[in-house]
Amino acid sequence: MSHKRASVRRTAIFGMITAAAMTALAPAAVAAPERANAGTSRLYAPNALVLTVAKGEKAKAATPLRAVTLTCAPTPGGTHPAPEEACGELQGANGDFSALRGETDRACTKIYDPLVVTAEGVWEGKRVRYERVFGNSCVLQNEGGSVFSF
Repeated sequence: MSHKRASVRRTAIFGMITAAAMTALAPAAVAAPERANAGTSRLYAPNALVLTVAKGEKAKAATPLRAVTLTCAPTPGGTHPAPEEACGELQGANGDFSALRGETDRACTKIYDPLVVTAEGVWEGKRVRYERVFGNSCVLQNEGGSVFSF
């Protein structure tokens, strides 16, 4: 009889522990899907670029004068001096560097002092590589916008 009582007591204690554990874990089980959904809403296509400006006509033959990083997602950042403005211009051009426009009404000299700019990295999850030669720094500011103003 005492063996039967001990067994009943163990079963009762086990039941109480199980009930207490279920009660304690229930909020975590309900919150787990919420956290999983919160993580998926934060997904974004990566936007991370390295931008350079160099003297010359070919990037391969030129030593960069300046180089910066630019990230646009989830928030603008990097070493670029104006990441919000640069990201805004790139987003407005749908990531097309050749569609960028700066101070287009500014008059520039005809002195040829070429600068080559490059952009390499990822935009909206796709690899990008861009290279363009500008006649001089004034033309670069006119046509390169704030993206290449560093």
